Amino acid sequence: MHQFLDYLNSDQSDSDLFVKNVLISLGLILIGFLFMKALGWFLPRLFKRDSTAQTFIRVTRLILILLISFFILSIWFTRVELFGVMIIIVVGFAALASKDIIVDLVAYIYIYVRSPLRIGSAIDINGVSGEVVDFDFLQINLAEIGKLTEKRSYTGRYVSVPNRWIFDHAVYNYNHDSPFVVVDVMVPVDFREDTEEVMKITARVAYEQYSKFMDKCDDESLEIFERKMESLGADKKPKIRIEVGNSAYKVFVEFFTSYDAIGQNKMLMQNALYQTFMNKGIEVPIIPVVKVEN
Repeated sequence: MHQFLDYLNSDQSDSDLFVKNVLISLGLILIGFLFMKALGWFLPRLFKRDSTAQTFIRVTRLILILLISFFILSIWFTRVELFGVMIIIVVGFAALASKDIIVDLVAYIYIYVRSPLRIGSAIDINGVSGEVVDFDFLQINLAEIGKLTEKRSYTGRYVSVPNRWIFDHAVYNYNHDSPFVVVDVMVPVDFREDTEEVMKITARVAYEQYSKFMDKCDDESLEIFERKMESLGADKKPKIRIEVGNSAYKVFVEFFTSYDAIGQNKMLMQNALYQTFMNKGIEVPIIPVVKVEN
């Protein structure tokens, strides 16, 4: 430490040397900034998959920041022992100044290594739902989406949440390793109807609609879906159940749908059930909507 203080008071830190070091440092930062801007423009045009381009950009950004930081410190502190002392001081102050920033950095490394989410992942974390458009050393950046299991509708808002949230809150990833999610729809049926007949009709309609949904999916997505279901030993067919409600039976259909078509497929499934029930003479009561006055 005495050597460090002597260095600060020595002739080496004269004004000319100081200006020179400042200009070199600013030059390195400017070059790094322009390089990353150029890379951000060029890579999305080079790679077909945006996630690949974003991964390459994040790795390059990390390496570039480390290299620039190293060179700037080496310029200001030419002697090895002073360089080491300065590194210790900077790290010590950083640790004392912001524990949260350090946790964010650790969380960034965890995200990169373990991949609980990636670019394009549709996640729900601490009540915030959205599609991951980018993540950096401190934040996960999301394009906010409405209720994910009801519809896939962008709100137009851009939300940034701290990386450390992945340690503090559960992360619900709706398309981590498969482009399909489970959703359900409900249609009310009058208490006077025969539940066995209702179950048969519902099962037939559900299977027909589900088959149409699968036919619209590409072969690659279907292969991933089939492989996942086989590995889990799960049944991919639609599931039917009836619950007793306050004023009518509640007929539920639970089925898989591609993440991109959640809202559309739920609407098609529910409309098909309503139309078939009416054609078969099964009474479907109208559920009253309660309006709340402000």
